[in-house]
Amino acid sequence: MVELVDVVKTYKLGKTEVWALRGVSLKVEEAEFITIMGPSGSGKSTLLHVIGCLDKPDEGKVYLAGQEVSVLSEDRLAELRGKFVGFVFQTFNLVPTLSTLENVELPMIFQGMPRRRRLARAEELLERVGLGKRLRHLPAELSGGERQRVAIARALVNDPELILADEPTGNLDSASGAQVMGIIKELNEQHGKTLIVVTHDPEVASYAHRTIHIRDGRILETSAEVKA
Repeated sequence: MVELVDVVKTYKLGKTEVWALRGVSLKVEEAEFITIMGPSGSGKSTLLHVIGCLDKPDEGKVYLAGQEVSVLSEDRLAELRGKFVGFVFQTFNLVPTLSTLENVELPMIFQGMPRRRRLARAEELLERVGLGKRLRHLPAELSGGERQRVAIARALVNDPELILADEPTGNLDSASGAQVMGIIKELNEQHGKTLIVVTHDPEVASYAHRTIHIRDGRILETSAEVKA
């Protein structure tokens, strides 16, 4: 599903060059669930952004489902992101003036889906994440856990093969975090979605098939979780 070969990514901070990724190679199989762990500044979010076509590598190759994406145009990358990848962020990234239903509906507008189908799909997904009775509420009227469940529903609207989550429980209490991770785990086990989750929390990592450890832009090790 995902392959990175000798990926390098640097950023300029003033006159200083910061190495975010230093020759990273990685393979993720279809329907695999992995977590990426590392300290702040280790490169884990940059790695996620490169995989999700939000960032292009300076060197190396990135493949999604066998297609090299590191050479695609911006328009083609945007199309690929919209259809193949779903994103879930720590800060939810919901539009505060739109209702729960409208937030989930939004990506489908950009894909040109007819309104009746958009609404039906948005309602279906919000029911799936347990928010069928909160369709008309604004984000400010929801708890943190509810907002993250809206974000998950929104990530699923175009039925992506790959779901990328950056600290999805970082702003949640333990109970809400467990609920969100239960939904994410279900997407993998029951719907066959490939999941890559960035986290600093060992409890979150325990849900995954394996964990990638990264520091200073390099992958240090991969550890498999032992499942009961």
